[in-house]
Amino acid sequence: MSQVFGTVRHPAYFIRRVDRLGTPISLGETLPESRAILYTGPPGMGKTTELNQAEDLAQRQGWTAIRLNASAVRPIEHQLTAAVRANLDLLRSRYKGSAVRDLATTVQDLTHSGRNTRMGWEGRLGGGIIPVEFVAKREKDTTAYDNLGTTLNDFADKLAALSEEDGKPILLLIDNVDRATEDDQAGLNELAIHIEVMHRPVWLVAAGGSMSTSALMTASRRMSGIATTISNQFDIRELGPLTADELRPALTEPLIAAGIPFQFSTVERLLKAANGDPARLRMLSEAALGFRDPVLGITGTAGTMATLRVYADAAEWYQGAWNQKTTSHAQKDLLARVAAQGPNGLYMPADMAAAGDDRWPAIDEARQQLVARGLLRDHPGQYVTIPDEGFQDWLNEYLGQTPVLDVEPGRLEQLRGQPALAPAHPTGDRALVNQVFGTSRSLVRQVDRVDQSGRPISLDQRLPRGTSVLFTGPPGMGTSQELTRTKALADRQGWITIRLDASRRESLEARVIRAVRGEMDAIKQRFPSGQVKDLKALLNRLAVRTRNSMNTAQVRFGMSPGPKVGVHTAWEGVTKDSVGTTLNEVAAQFGAMAGPEGKPILMMVDNLDAASKDDLIALTELSSHLREQRQPMFLIAAGGEEATSRLLEASGGRNGKETNEVAEFDVRRLQPLSPDQLREALTFPLEQAGIKYEAAAVDSLIEAANGIPTRLRTLAGAALELADPGVGITVDVAAAATAKLNAQSQALYNAAWHNCSPAEKQVLARTASHGAHGIEIPARSETPDRWSLDEATQKLVSRGLLTRTGHQIRVADPGFRDWVQTRLGVNTAQAGIAHPTATRPAAAQHGVPPVL
Repeated sequence: MSQVFGTVRHPAYFIRRVDRLGTPISLGETLPESRAILYTGPPGMGKTTELNQAEDLAQRQGWTAIRLNASAVRPIEHQLTAAVRANLDLLRSRYKGSAVRDLATTVQDLTHSGRNTRMGWEGRLGGGIIPVEFVAKREKDTTAYDNLGTTLNDFADKLAALSEEDGKPILLLIDNVDRATEDDQAGLNELAIHIEVMHRPVWLVAAGGSMSTSALMTASRRMSGIATTISNQFDIRELGPLTADELRPALTEPLIAAGIPFQFSTVERLLKAANGDPARLRMLSEAALGFRDPVLGITGTAGTMATLRVYADAAEWYQGAWNQKTTSHAQKDLLARVAAQGPNGLYMPADMAAAGDDRWPAIDEARQQLVARGLLRDHPGQYVTIPDEGFQDWLNEYLGQTPVLDVEPGRLEQLRGQPALAPAHPTGDRALVNQVFGTSRSLVRQVDRVDQSGRPISLDQRLPRGTSVLFTGPPGMGTSQELTRTKALADRQGWITIRLDASRRESLEARVIRAVRGEMDAIKQRFPSGQVKDLKALLNRLAVRTRNSMNTAQVRFGMSPGPKVGVHTAWEGVTKDSVGTTLNEVAAQFGAMAGPEGKPILMMVDNLDAASKDDLIALTELSSHLREQRQPMFLIAAGGEEATSRLLEASGGRNGKETNEVAEFDVRRLQPLSPDQLREALTFPLEQAGIKYEAAAVDSLIEAANGIPTRLRTLAGAALELADPGVGITVDVAAAATAKLNAQSQALYNAAWHNCSPAEKQVLARTASHGAHGIEIPARSETPDRWSLDEATQKLVSRGLLTRTGHQIRVADPGFRDWVQTRLGVNTAQAGIAHPTATRPAAAQHGVPPVL
């Protein structure tokens, strides 16, 4: 095979990609500030190529790169173990032996998490000159409370320790994340968060299909929408079709280097056939080489023959894609309609409008699935085409339909491929943002919040009612910040705090053990050694749960020395008076320790959305125990909008019938901040830092934040990055920052929309069509399906896609509101992405699908 174009692994010409905003997508010698990067896109767009380039970059720079492929059948811990073992020789050559041994041990323990240990005795009677010997053995569990095995976060810590030896980055490259199990995807979320927080020279660079972002959202169980935790975890770089100008050098430069002549018209023809797809261009280029003229090189004939060959070779693939079980009837219907339009493409809003209320969400779902598979391509949100001309021809021939061949005036310009929108990670110089506004653990300006009754929400301003507190609210509203604020109060008062995140990959008990271990030095300083010893014993039994024993009795026959024949029996037993402990007993020990001094001990559990039902049952039982104990031990939890209902269900145990237990929680719901509160949070730090601003610019950022504090911080960061130091934040800067953030969030908008049910899409469509004002909650209507729509509304609020103020709901993110309007055909919405404006009533727009 010719090496003119290199290999797939090492192409002769690498296309260094940038997004529509001019930001580099491909990694370069200066690594991005964000340490968790996710490449997504349809098949053939170059996600794996980006990982290949990152691996080659690491080799050239003398960095360490550890690479693996996610798998549906092999856990990610096993993959990491194999990848590190394959790189041990390289690691030993670059780093100290002890550090590499620590990493190897940690990786080995990844596949043995929670490995139990036993200790026992053996007794022998007889033997020697007696031909019979009796052997008795007994073993008991001796698993220490802190022997929980290692996690992916521990693995990242060991990598960080290695990287700090020479200051050179370590890249952890993971391909095909969309093939991973949901549990592994949840682990990647946690790993990304940990890597971002520890802020050390370790980068996680992952790649997966178009649905990777929505899958990671689902796996996080953080009910994340747009004000989303996923956007704080990954710098999402969406790879879309390339322009002809971007693709052209990948074809011409290798030919020039090899001295092979070519006709420019043929190059343009091959580029047109590739249609922005780098993988297809490579196939066409290789085929053209096979048909080249010995003297004239790549002629028009070679280009025509190459195109026909590639299409013919793909016929089996076309048939296979059509026959797949995943190609639903709705997808086939849509493919047939698009193919019939030929090069014009299908205008989706009109197509969905013609389908009616009941069917447009199914058509929209089919569209999204086909785009993710690379069988359809979206063009500025409204038109779709079949990007592979060969597949389009195959479909029309297979279906016996004649396509429209006349191109409507101006349509080709409208359907030109555009670079992907990326990255979607919050913009702005993070160091500057932290300097001006402070970090999440130490904000320059705290906003004092009140509930609907005007009472303070924060615990440093209002004492709890009882011993259990629950902060709830949509993503981005600051529930975790309330725990941080409580932790600061505890530190000032000298109280012990045990803080942890619930996880779907590890039980609540294991998380408590890890958190207590992290605070053990402070506990030892505060309390007598005897009490600390008792606490460790309780934790030990909490880890073991039941103390099993293994017993063996054996009789051996034969003279010594010489061979013997043995008969044995073995049985497993459980010591009835050692059945393990529960969180209640650990809490009781903490309460007994805190009681004499009267200084509270706080157990803080964040991210309840990720907790399993067993974890939530344990928390409701712990809450009940704390109330009965009457000791200065408090449970403070935080979660999303569904935390209360999930705790209610868990309070009834396995039967799911709620009890009054959750009524004893002091529930404090965080709502969107008022414009005055947002203004204070924005202007005070700016004035403290000496940064100038226009009042109208502040108003613009506040309007774009829509009451969400984390969104305001992100917008402010983008504005700081764009602002001239001598001029400050102007109206133009605020508008540009808002437009930039909205443009960068397209991948998140698409992923959040994909995760919506048909009823949820109906609610979003209706709400978005009413602009910034929104609508009343559907439960107040008299429509027959109002209860299903009301349930959909609550789900959208819990995921942060809608905000609820009183009886009014509206789309939480104005950029997402404009995205929905554009997708569904509101003509003014496309301009609104760059310059948010009030939209006209949906009924006045042409081609808007029926909404509620």
